[in-house]
Amino acid sequence: MLKDVTLLLNAVGVGNCFLLSLVYLKRKSPGSPTAKPLLSALFFVIGIVILNTIFNLSGYSRELNGFEPISNAMAFAIAPLLYLYVCNLEGRKTHTLRSGHLAHFYAYLGITVLSISFPHSTFGQWGLRFVDSLAMISLWNLHFLAYLVAIIHRFWKSPKYFGWTAQLLVWGVGSIWFLNFSFYLFRLWIGPLPIVVYLNITLLFSALTVYLFYHKISLIEARRIRKKRKKPSAVGKDLIVAAIRRHRYYRDPDLDIRTLSGHLRLPYHELSTWINRNHDQNFNTFINRFRIEEVSEALKTQQHQSYTIMGLAQQAGFKSASAFYAAFKKEKGTTPIDFLKRLA
Repeated sequence: MLKDVTLLLNAVGVGNCFLLSLVYLKRKSPGSPTAKPLLSALFFVIGIVILNTIFNLSGYSRELNGFEPISNAMAFAIAPLLYLYVCNLEGRKTHTLRSGHLAHFYAYLGITVLSISFPHSTFGQWGLRFVDSLAMISLWNLHFLAYLVAIIHRFWKSPKYFGWTAQLLVWGVGSIWFLNFSFYLFRLWIGPLPIVVYLNITLLFSALTVYLFYHKISLIEARRIRKKRKKPSAVGKDLIVAAIRRHRYYRDPDLDIRTLSGHLRLPYHELSTWINRNHDQNFNTFINRFRIEEVSEALKTQQHQSYTIMGLAQQAGFKSASAFYAAFKKEKGTTPIDFLKRLA
């Protein structure tokens, strides 16, 4: 009875995985559009892995010759896809499904497909032994661990780039891998485990994707309601600008759009769209206007007699003199010194 219920719940998880894969494949977002195909591929692969467990433990794997080794090969893509997704959120470099990080997965998948296609050939027999060997299982776990360490390092180094979805996926998938690895060591050193245990591992994947799916639905519904209640853009503009001035968020020299969106409690891609639409500027230029405004007011009130001009600039959030002078010249059309002379 327990096995049947677990199989049914896993089947729900498979459906959610494929549905999420389709949603992220079609979803367009100004935030990080290259991350969406990676998420789509990740959910598709997880769905295949869960489906393989269902087929394997319900007795249908014999009728689907080749599905299990292909599924095992696709599991090699989980860690690098998660890593590439995290990298894209940082925005330093754009990664796609053609990334070199997936080369070993494509090679392993190619060997598996060729071995299944030509099972009686020398290559086919070698390939099937190779993909089912203990060495490949060990390699997969080491490969997963290496990528997981790299991902956690990025989380630790730049936590401001990673929102709720990324954290849920990384810690959720990482915890499931650790549990699976523990069961693998138990099976290797002590003895086999009940079938339901293996079903419950993939059930954790199912629970993760179901939770993510319904969380996304609630967010979409909340945004739809917000749009209905949304005030004219001029009001929104006044509120955002007023909040930035009142709290002086621009004084943070490391301020970026994700940090500011957190302060304002807005999705960062909505804030980015708002800045582009209402100001026709990138984020740095938009924030530098507030900094220049503060420095200009300080110069008008003779505060430069107590502080140096660069001291005022640093207080306003500028990291370097070159950035300050370039921004001042761009905004005011003159240098700070010439600006002071005009005030005299």
